[in-house]
Amino acid sequence: MINKNMRKLKFLLIKLFRIKGNAHNVSLGFTLGFLIHFIPSFGMGPVLSTMSAKLFRGNAVAGFISGVALIWLFPFLFYLNVVVGETLFPYGMFPSSIDMSQHGMSLGAGMHLGAAFFLGMIVNIILFGMIVYYLIYMIMRKYRLTFLSIIRKWEIKK
Repeated sequence: MINKNMRKLKFLLIKLFRIKGNAHNVSLGFTLGFLIHFIPSFGMGPVLSTMSAKLFRGNAVAGFISGVALIWLFPFLFYLNVVVGETLFPYGMFPSSIDMSQHGMSLGAGMHLGAAFFLGMIVNIILFGMIVYYLIYMIMRKYRLTFLSIIRKWEIKK
């Protein structure tokens, strides 16, 4: 199972580093494909990654590669949205105006969690967007051939 996933990762990385585009387009496409995973997309992540990369004139293949290769990160990024949102917008900061205590539920708590998630999602998209774009841009501009030769030398058992 691990070998199969490693072969897929190697294949996707080789495809990414062989893209015949300039560093800006490839890194923009990859970044937009990655940022889709911060948004709940209900299984449409790779499609949305490709479409967002095309929409913003990035490389659609790089968007698709990051959409497919990084789909396993979604649960972690979802949790990160909540943590960052809760840190910036802690519960109890604003009093809850809607309370359904007769049913044992608080609608205010659900609304707060949704607002915290949305705020965390916006902050994470901006922060990680800048970081991932810069990293991929530098790799594609300076170290593309070096990374490609390192990836080719990986020995993965069948």
